[in-house]
Amino acid sequence: MIPPQEDSTSAGPPASQETAAPPAVSPALPLRETASQPAAVGPTRDPRLEASIEASLEASLELPLEESWGLPFYLFVEPLGVGKVVVDLSPSAGPGAELLRKAGAIEVFSPGKAGLPLPFPSGGADVVLFGLPESAVVDDVQRAALMAEIRRVLRPEALCVVRVVAAALEKAAVEVPLRAALTDLLLEHFGTVDIVEETPFRGVSFFSPGSDELAVSEAVAKLAGKPSHLIAFCSPSGERTWHLSESLLVPTGSADNPGTGEGELAAWRREVERLTTQVAAISGQRDLLRERQMTLQDGSERVSKTVSALRKDVERYLRQISDDSAARELLALERDQLRRKWTAAEAEREELNREIEKLRSSTQALRKEVARLRAARGTVAGPDPQPK
Repeated sequence: MIPPQEDSTSAGPPASQETAAPPAVSPALPLRETASQPAAVGPTRDPRLEASIEASLEASLELPLEESWGLPFYLFVEPLGVGKVVVDLSPSAGPGAELLRKAGAIEVFSPGKAGLPLPFPSGGADVVLFGLPESAVVDDVQRAALMAEIRRVLRPEALCVVRVVAAALEKAAVEVPLRAALTDLLLEHFGTVDIVEETPFRGVSFFSPGSDELAVSEAVAKLAGKPSHLIAFCSPSGERTWHLSESLLVPTGSADNPGTGEGELAAWRREVERLTTQVAAISGQRDLLRERQMTLQDGSERVSKTVSALRKDVERYLRQISDDSAARELLALERDQLRRKWTAAEAEREELNREIEKLRSSTQALRKEVARLRAARGTVAGPDPQPK
């Protein structure tokens, strides 16, 4: 699987190309004829290193081979070769060359043997695929000679795909991430470098119904191990001529490796068992949550009924309080009216008392006057007869 991890790094002008004379071209390899590639402006190389590179090229440097890259790598790079002239320097052509041709490559060439110089014309390749040997990772002279040949074959705006064994980089990188170490090595020879990781993983991809897109699960990436290889996309220019898919997963497990298959099958079984246990636990939790939800729903209904009854009682009490308040207001009005009447009656009673006192005083005066008159008449006419 090649997950969509990109490490984008751009440098200044590309490193200068080597000045070794181009080797003779085999008539069976008619690469695209282009103008001579101009030498890029870059830092001046050590003359001793230049002499070592030329000596290596003249001695027809033999490069060690690694195991065949396999079909998944070509599935990964086949979109990059559509309409391009491709030089394939992989350890074994296998089905890769035919696959690239069917995908739309103009032509795919292979040198037929491992070694330098390369039997291709200068500036005639659009895409070069090659692996950086472990010896070239640690040997500056061998790496410079190889990169010089690659730069010679490439067109100025071309693409170079470099595949490096991660274990080789681990030996060369000291306290530096593998991606950073590989980027530093390649930026000495190219203007732009992007890095992705290739992680072995046996998997199955399928097309989504009704579409041409592969449906893959990103969750299976956690079952993969450490990256086995790093793949670098390089260009002599400072501009990227490629686009890496953000959802590309390519299974790289070998179908003819029963040991690896058994191990992966055991890993899948353990994962299925773990997921089954997790599903059972989640189902138990779901059932408990459903029971709790039903209990809470019953309690909520009971509380709702109680609240409804309380609301009715409160409304009734409020109406009663409102009626009592109105009655109290009426009673207060009647009390005020009675108090005013009582006050008026008190005033009238006092007035009557005063009138009675006046009448009593008048009556007393009349009685005295009658008594005086009677006394006066009795003196003149004699005594009055005795009252009965």
